Amino acid sequence: MSVSTLFQDYKETFTPCRTFPSREAAISWLQMIGRENMFVLVTKHSDAGGIKRRGRVKLACERSGTYRGMSQRVGKGKAVKISSKPRNEEEDENGRNQTGTKKCGCPFLINIKENVDSLWYVTVICGRHNHEPGKNLDGHS
Repeated sequence: MSVSTLFQDYKETFTPCRTFPSREAAISWLQMIGRENMFVLVTKHSDAGGIKRRGRVKLACERSGTYRGMSQRVGKGKAVKISSKPRNEEEDENGRNQTGTKKCGCPFLINIKENVDSLWYVTVICGRHNHEPGKNLDGHS
């Protein structure tokens, strides 16, 4: 895959020429566009709003962020970190298969905000992915 394709900017693809009547309609449209382009979008942050606040949602690529490792509960609600680095895709010392992480720090980010007129507006904060599109989306919702 060429570098120009790898870092293609999808800002125009995810910028609608309209507003949405509801938060769900905006999210559904964006996830549909994501699937068409072989990317999975997940909710990074969500705020339903309140009396003096408008609703907002941030959608990110499923590959955004970094691997956080696994924690195991020990005793009185305290967690102990088991691993702090991503596992490789080889066998460990006991012969068990290790799986890798899909997280690669993808910067793709979309902001959805409710305006005073109760319509939802989409703003692409960063339209660039730092990885290839998926080959298939089997196993994704």
